[in-house]
Amino acid sequence: MIEFLHNEIVLSLLPLIIINALALLSFIVFLFIYPKKPRDPEIASRMHETFIGLIFREFWYWVNQPFINFFIYFKIKPNTITAISLIMAFVSAYFYYIGNFGLAGWILIVSATLDIIDGRVARTTNTVTKSGAYWDSCVDRYSEGVVFLGIAMYYQNNFIALFSTIVALIGSELVSYTKARGEAIGITTKRGVMQRAERLSIICFVSVLHPFFKVLFKNSSVNPEIVMIGAMILMAVATNLTAATRMRIIFREIKKTESNV
Repeated sequence: MIEFLHNEIVLSLLPLIIINALALLSFIVFLFIYPKKPRDPEIASRMHETFIGLIFREFWYWVNQPFINFFIYFKIKPNTITAISLIMAFVSAYFYYIGNFGLAGWILIVSATLDIIDGRVARTTNTVTKSGAYWDSCVDRYSEGVVFLGIAMYYQNNFIALFSTIVALIGSELVSYTKARGEAIGITTKRGVMQRAERLSIICFVSVLHPFFKVLFKNSSVNPEIVMIGAMILMAVATNLTAATRMRIIFREIKKTESNV
């Protein structure tokens, strides 16, 4: 029994197993609550074409409600929460750079969660401002960019991984820019499956499972990095397809307004 507890696989995966077990348990509890729980109109209004369904979004807000209440109780300003999320993103990027993907992924989850919470706190406390929304949007770009940069620096000697990460970063920025530029001229669209929530979900999911892949492929010829590299390739393609879809839709709508002049 003692030898089993000291088995390398068990020791490597124990933190991951405990955290995932707690997450699964909380989700099961939420599934029992969900049918009787009133739908959150705010979440429903923000839904778009995505593989992250409404139930998962509702679950994430539900499980993080104690933290939302904490920030509200101690009167921590939404802009401060946004700033903390940016700091956590930089910390996450550092751990990506040194190759500690597991820890980087969990820190990124915290950063992304804070980025969700700041808006919720602002709306709950009726402190929504244009300056806060602008600050939040700018921080989002910095946070995502620095994380991709950390991954790119880790893969600086792997051309395929490096190239895919850079292309994924370009596509990610274009997804946000095309939407923002369209809204600036009065045209908006939520089309495309690879939006920010989906990008973060993929990176976080692959990252927190990275210790498992390292153990799984330790005695084989398979490089455990192949999973993260595959994720970068997927995002490189999907983000640019999403950006291209938005550009096509917005460009078409602009042409319609020009033809009506």
